Amino acid sequence: GLFLEKLEKYRIRSGDWYWESTNIWRREFRLRLNNKICLKDWLILQLQGIEDLELHELQEQDVNYFANELVRVGSSQLKFLGIHGCRDALNPSAESKRQRQEESANDMQSNELILEDNANISNTLFLEKLEKLELRSINIERIWRNQVAAMTCGIQNLTHLTLYNCMNLRCLFSSCTVSNNSFVRLQYIRIEKCHVLEELIVVDNQEEERKNNIVMFPQLQYLKMYDLEKLTSFCTGDVHMLEFPSLKELWISRCPEFMVRFKRTTNDLTKKVFPNLEELIVDAEYIITNKFIFSEDLLCKLKCLDVEFVDELTTILSLDDFLQRFPTLKVLQIEGYSDWLPKEKVENGMEVIIRRVFRCYDLKYILKQESSIMNNLVILHVTNCHRLINLVPSSTSFQNLTSLEISYCNGLKNVLTFSIAKTLVRLREMKIESCAMITEIVLADDDDDHDAAKDEVIAFSELNELKLLNLKSLRSFYSGNRALNFPSLERLLVDDCTNMKGFSRGELSTPVLHKVQLNRWDEACW
Repeated sequence: GLFLEKLEKYRIRSGDWYWESTNIWRREFRLRLNNKICLKDWLILQLQGIEDLELHELQEQDVNYFANELVRVGSSQLKFLGIHGCRDALNPSAESKRQRQEESANDMQSNELILEDNANISNTLFLEKLEKLELRSINIERIWRNQVAAMTCGIQNLTHLTLYNCMNLRCLFSSCTVSNNSFVRLQYIRIEKCHVLEELIVVDNQEEERKNNIVMFPQLQYLKMYDLEKLTSFCTGDVHMLEFPSLKELWISRCPEFMVRFKRTTNDLTKKVFPNLEELIVDAEYIITNKFIFSEDLLCKLKCLDVEFVDELTTILSLDDFLQRFPTLKVLQIEGYSDWLPKEKVENGMEVIIRRVFRCYDLKYILKQESSIMNNLVILHVTNCHRLINLVPSSTSFQNLTSLEISYCNGLKNVLTFSIAKTLVRLREMKIESCAMITEIVLADDDDDHDAAKDEVIAFSELNELKLLNLKSLRSFYSGNRALNFPSLERLLVDDCTNMKGFSRGELSTPVLHKVQLNRWDEACW
């Protein structure tokens, strides 16, 4: 009774939905099924007007019913289609497994009706304007059986494709569906937890003689392949049939079989397949350890390298050999536990992110040997690395560093030496938080006891903000006799440093600092 065909714009959601704010309004219908809401109770008679359609918690019979509805009424205006199966249906009980074994073997394949051509082409599902397709927890072996099916679904306008937890999916495309400019606008592919997926593209026999001339995805910019334990390759046969000329971000993680095969062809692959790659996300064992498989040519062009420790047996004492490969390194972020870190973009340089370091039990140093690799570093953030006992050698120079953050590193007793502190001429912000063993930030050396030390000055010329938070063992910022100069310091926050007796022993200059904040949550507490 809503007469949807007369509404120019609407947003209708039934079920347990999170309402995100957006300024883009179009005809949207989203339905989450439960024990009170059944798909067949909702006669979707106005599908031809819907632009954004998303259905959640579909059972197998719901998928078939919905597919038939799409074919029956048509949906020429549909731009986004999301089909999310019922996750419980993918882990059935023993009784339900027995029942399904007694059913017809064709029942599972009937799910291919979602985007499958029928014998009668006139009744085929036609999604002329479809831009985004998302399938989650759906039992399908293929999305498009052949080129006719793909073209009649209007995939030439598809820009985004997401597949998650499609347990029976064995391949993404056949070579005939991706040839002849079928996916010319595809920009984004994300595939996760499809545990029987073996390859992205299966080469048809009739395509064999043409395979070296195929350029598959001319506009693809983002490709994520995550937790695909059976994946062995991009495609069957010759790997050189694939090229991603516009790919900017590549994410390959928890795909062990793929990486084994990738290692044998990496030199040719990285030059031809990824000529413009800017960001690479990959398991640490394939780039930090002796299993290193990526060419130097590929890494030198990157703007961001994001690596994660997956294997808890990884043995690394320091990151010396790894970091030496990146002469343009400007941002280094090391995280012990989190899956995600915000990116810190810098011009004319590279960012390296290392995540889940807690799995690397032996990592005690970022750098153990003297190196000039830190000279160009602009940002250094290290958190949740409890086994670190020292960051870098005392001779290290941080002459371009502007931001230093160290937190939750319970093995550290100090952060900087006197010689390192002298090089921090461009440091603008420093934050040291929740490091249980730190007793001082700048370590006093043996020369501090000499009278001559009183005439020396450690100048943090550009430091504007200094935060010392939850440092239970901290006794002072610096316990030596040298003078400290903070000509630009405007904000000093010292919170929950219960053993701190004083800031330093020597002369202290803070000409523009007027207050010290004593509570991070209350700026009125000075």
